[in-house]
Amino acid sequence: MPFVIQQLNWHKRRKPGAEPQPIHVEIDNFKKEKNHFCAVRVLFDNGEEAVLQGRVTQNPVTGEWAVNGINAKGQSVSARYEEP
Repeated sequence: MPFVIQQLNWHKRRKPGAEPQPIHVEIDNFKKEKNHFCAVRVLFDNGEEAVLQGRVTQNPVTGEWAVNGINAKGQSVSARYEEP
């Protein structure tokens, strides 16, 4: 399924740092259903791989679907779903 990684900007809440950036995501069990939980596998630019707990959301204005994932280490990613 085609997902586009959204850049998250936490500079308003935290000091900017050299945190690894996500370069590839794979989402298992994705459904177009609000608050559906799924697994998000992420590859970061430093070569690290992580599995995040993801939640499906829908923008009420545009209708776009997205998955937001986070794990216990604080690693997070947001990916927008694009229709094929």
